[in-house]
Amino acid sequence: MRAFHHYATASAFVHMRTFPASRGALRHFVTAMVVVLVSSTAACSDDALGPDFDPEVEAFVDMANAHRRSVGCEDLAWNAEVAAVAQAHSVDMVQRDFFAHDNPDGESPFDRLTNAGISYSRAAENIAWGYGTAAAVLDGWLNSSGHRANLENCSLTQAGLGLLETRWTHLFMNP
Repeated sequence: MRAFHHYATASAFVHMRTFPASRGALRHFVTAMVVVLVSSTAACSDDALGPDFDPEVEAFVDMANAHRRSVGCEDLAWNAEVAAVAQAHSVDMVQRDFFAHDNPDGESPFDRLTNAGISYSRAAENIAWGYGTAAAVLDGWLNSSGHRANLENCSLTQAGLGLLETRWTHLFMNP
């Protein structure tokens, strides 16, 4: 089974919010073992993700940024906090056996970013299920107009990727 979704809002695949300078308190965050740990935000390049990265995650980041360069966009900068939110959503989808942008508690990708204390002006999310490799999921997303729009949106400058089994969460944002 292969499935994928992009999160569509009235603003066509991205969500925009303005937040005060203070991030506020963290209400709650899905507790999950985060497979991918990175200590700082870094541009995605060779070994920028660290030595403990899933090879499929690293391959996806490289291929996605190569595609973005081919359409005139800058590379997405890896954001470890965003990656933790994406990873937690992939884990949650596996553990609670669902596949959706909104979790069973009704939290959207934007709620999860906010609950993690992450401020953003624009955000978007792609999710997929059933793709076993980075190349396969990227191909699937590039052959879907909404997913492709997120990948090729040059105003989205940072991202993180979550993967557990074959549940992928690609979360994009602009501070």
